[in-house]
Amino acid sequence: MERNRHERAKVILAGFTIAAIVVSIAGCGILRPVRGRRGEATHAGFLGDYSRLKPQEGYAAQEVYLNPRAAWSSYNAIYIESVTIWMADPSKKPSEEDQQRITDMLYEAMNEKLGEKFRLADHPGRGVIKLRLAFTQVKGAIVPLNVVTTVVPQARSVGTLLGLATDTAALVGSASAEGEVRDSVTNERLAAFVDARAGTKGITRMFGKWADVEAICNYWAERARDFFVKQGVLQMASDSPISGSR
Repeated sequence: MERNRHERAKVILAGFTIAAIVVSIAGCGILRPVRGRRGEATHAGFLGDYSRLKPQEGYAAQEVYLNPRAAWSSYNAIYIESVTIWMADPSKKPSEEDQQRITDMLYEAMNEKLGEKFRLADHPGRGVIKLRLAFTQVKGAIVPLNVVTTVVPQARSVGTLLGLATDTAALVGSASAEGEVRDSVTNERLAAFVDARAGTKGITRMFGKWADVEAICNYWAERARDFFVKQGVLQMASDSPISGSR
């Protein structure tokens, strides 16, 4: 009986130790939100014309087009026209509820990050950029397996013996997107991009199916904000009100 109590005490102590390590790692910022890793981009048809898209040095997206005639400094507002799901194969689409959830994620991320620097318009107009975006692939993380492989990496070797080994890419969430920037009045294309990202396993988001996708949305929104800053779109004064609604 004494031995059993001793063994139980060891198990409890080990549990507290693991929990303390997890909390301390998360608290110290070692496990940062995933910015995503590059995957293979495909042309889904949302943009229509891809002839001028190509990898561009200095830009994170896999393929980019920049209109050399664009007068970026003549624009003083951004209109986020839409965020949609553009998948040819209906069987690969998430449920209607999840489609709404993930399109809201990207719209809200863009609204928040772009709103930090620029005036947001709720309709087209002179001096207004129009932004159109579409998910062309999206997959949620497989949460139960992700929990096991994240918290207990030794389980991978056990899984291999049982024939259950799964590559990280099959566990994490991923997303592909296409987007374009147009003059909201003339409809001239100013820029376009194609990109694909996948998350990486981590403690802070292992319990959410769409947590990786949300991190990817935030990543794209940050890159969009930085892109418009780099191009010279007029930024709003710090005391200017932010307009715009979905």
